This record gives sequence, C-alpha cells and structure tokens, in this order.
Amino acid sequence: MPERFDFAVVGSGAAGSAVAARLFEGGSRVLLVERGQRARVLPDAAEAVSRYYAHGGLAASIGNCLLPIPTGSVLGGTTTINSGTCLRTPREALVRWERSGSGIFRAGSFETYLDQAWERLRVRRAPEETASASSRLFLNGLERLGIPGGHLLERSESGCVGSGRCCFVCPKGAKLSADKAFLESLQGRPGFDLALGTSLEAVRKEPSGVLIRLREPGGKRREVSCKALVLSCGALASPYFVRRFRLGPNFRLAGKGLSLHPASKVFALFAEPLRGWTGVPQGAGLLDPEDSRVRYEGVFVPPELAALTMPLEGLRLRWWMERYDRAASFGAMIKDRSRGSLGYPLGPEFPVPRYDMLREDFSLMLRGMLFLGRVFFAAGACRVVLPLNRPPNEFSSPEELAAADLSRVRPADLQMMAFHPLGTCGMGRVADENLRLCEGVYVCDGSVVCESLGVNPQITIYAFALRLGDHLLGRRAP
Repeated sequence: MPERFDFAVVGSGAAGSAVAARLFEGGSRVLLVERGQRARVLPDAAEAVSRYYAHGGLAASIGNCLLPIPTGSVLGGTTTINSGTCLRTPREALVRWERSGSGIFRAGSFETYLDQAWERLRVRRAPEETASASSRLFLNGLERLGIPGGHLLERSESGCVGSGRCCFVCPKGAKLSADKAFLESLQGRPGFDLALGTSLEAVRKEPSGVLIRLREPGGKRREVSCKALVLSCGALASPYFVRRFRLGPNFRLAGKGLSLHPASKVFALFAEPLRGWTGVPQGAGLLDPEDSRVRYEGVFVPPELAALTMPLEGLRLRWWMERYDRAASFGAMIKDRSRGSLGYPLGPEFPVPRYDMLREDFSLMLRGMLFLGRVFFAAGACRVVLPLNRPPNEFSSPEELAAADLSRVRPADLQMMAFHPLGTCGMGRVADENLRLCEGVYVCDGSVVCESLGVNPQITIYAFALRLGDHLLGRRAP
C-alpha cells in the first residue's frame, strides 16, 4: 500500500521549501522530495560547483551564443548557490498580470506575500563593511563620473562576515537559503518527511488524489498517495514532468517561452592589491541610468575558478592570473526579449535549452560592458578586459576603449552566462492563475513567472509559493 500524505512537493528550492513549510505549518502532512543532498562547506569552490551545481555547472543553452545556466542540485536548490540578492517584483509586472488575467491574480494581495517572504528571509541592505573591493571601486567610479543611483544591494542573510563564497555554499551559514529559512525548524517533526537523494519517476491521477512513484538512493521504489502534488523542480526541469505525464490541457506548451537574464562581466586591473575574492561578491548594484533593461550587479569568483571565466588564453591569461590579487570585476544583466525552449533528449536531468539572442538584447550587452569599462577607468583602473572571445578585448585607457570598433562582434563572440530561467510553465499559459495544471497537480517555481523580470527573482518565487500554500489550505488571500 502506498504511504499517505496530504501533500507531496518535489523540489526544495525557493518555491518547494516555502510551499512545503506553509502547508505543514497549516496542519498538513507533507512529503518534500529533493534529488540532491545537504550541502557541506568545501574548501575549494571548484569542488562545490561539481557537487552542488546541476550537471557540474556545465549546463548551457545552444543557439547563436553559448549561455551556461547555473542552477542548484542540492537541498535548498539554487538558493544554496546564489548570491542571496533580493529585489521585489516590479510593480508594473504585477499590474500587467492582474489586468491580463481572469481576476484571480491580484497585485495587492501578491505584494502581501512579497512582504511575508521579505520578513522570513531577514532581508537587509548589505553593510558597507562587508562590501568587496570591486563594489567599492564601482561605486567610486560612478561618483567620479557623476552618475547617480549606485547602491548597496539587499540580501537574505544574518551575520554575514564577507567570506566571498555565497555562490559556493556559505562557510558561515549566514546566507539564508530556502532550507535554512523554511525547513530547519520542521525537520524531525511528526508529519513532515524530507526525502533526499530521491527522484520522481511516475505521476498518476486517481479518484482520491494523486499517486506518485519515487526512486530512493540505491534504486529502491517508493509509492506515495496524496491529495495534491506540487512540482517545484525549477524552470528547466518542471516542464519535463508536465509534458511526460500530460499534466493539464496545455501540457504541450510546457518548455516554451523560456526567458533568461543574459549576463557578463568586465575585469579591471588596479595598481594596488585588492584581494577581490573577499567581501560580498554581489554587494552593490545600479539600474542603467539610460536604459532600465540593463542592471549592473557585483560579481567576483575565487582564484581557483578565475581562469575559466576570463576571455584570455596562453601568456595573456597567465599574465592576468599572476596579478589576480589586483583584479576587480563587475557584471551587467539584461532583461531579455529573446525567448527560448527546452528539449529533453536524455530525460529530466539533462534539459537542452535552445535560445537565440535577439539583436536588441545583444546591443544591450555591448552597451553594458562598455559602460562598466568606463566606470572602472574612472575608478583608477590601468587596464580593462571586456568579455569578448576575440580581439580587441583588452584596453589600457578610456580613450582606447571609446575608440574600439565592435561592429563585427556577434553574439557568439561574447563570453556570457545566463541566470534566472523563467516562464516555461507560465501562469495563464500552461498553469492557471492558481498555478494548477490539472485536478490535484500544481506547479510552482520560476517556470510560472510569465515574463522576464529584469530583477533577481527569488523573492517573486517565494511569494508565489506562499500564495499557493494558502490556496491549497483553503485560506482566503490577504
């Protein structure tokens, strides 16, 4: 006989942990399934990537450019390996969702859930004393250029000391990932079951609810019956299950409408040692003063990963690595209008995104990297490297940078990454406004966010999860 729970949630990232906690705290028996394991603090960032990033950090889209898409495969999901940055859903997006819907989604009600997530995650502005050298230099460069708007970012943390390892498992446990914020107080309590190292194999609708089959460590099968199932596997994996098990009338649309935040970074060399790997890497930011689709946020990787992220080779790469303690870097992120789709030739663990960058998004990337180069030169940099996998990409003065001819650069020439995959089970397109796919089956993760936000989306995803939890408990929305 299958085990009986009120609710089963698959995936322990921002959405999965939050909805599971809301359901359990509402008096339900809850099973939370996670394919990964608990994260351990590791001395080497490269080992953390290989263990806790999906596909060892090597997942990437194919198309007219190469876009690695880092996501987490660990308890807490991507929140365990992200920067902890918290930005609220743009109000104009909430208004659009309300106006385009049937009246179920309400912007004001959703903002209440944003407030609840904000409080639960203890979001606060990053203290100045934990700012990295890159953040300080970026803000200094803006000031010298007379550009307003640079600011310290708000983050989900408690007791951060600026270890510089947010994306590789916080060594102090100060970053409030989803498991820390929502699950720590639940584990071991009757009625809450956390199944680690476990994957979803089958979903079947029954008159009394939903029957799912799981594969536990060692290959053991486990059957669970529940009133409702919530898929929170992430925007890259949830569409696989929707399509495979034909969940809902619009299952064929799952995996389409993929939006990303294409991003890249600029390196700069300074005369004095900076030790840029200390301090909060993503501690400062700026919304482009002339185009709000470009957002600048701090970034810096530890020395053991640096060579993989620099668009250099041979003696030039060696020259920079020997001076890496004097390097700074900062990133630009694009609110994209390009859209992609997902294929699964090898199953849910190996999604293949197809994504072609539109010319207008590509132009914004070029704008962003040139802007960062100007800011670093204003801050006193003696050399700047743009994220181009072709010459010219290294400049020794602002005049040389301003004279650069980038007319022949193509999207494939940019060294980029993409963050925050969204939209592949979009609300109002694949799922309804209560995130329901079909009777007894719901989806809640970044896949339901039906447009590119232009901001780090974790607070938005947490809010969707808390909203869904209240809906499943039969509570009236605030």
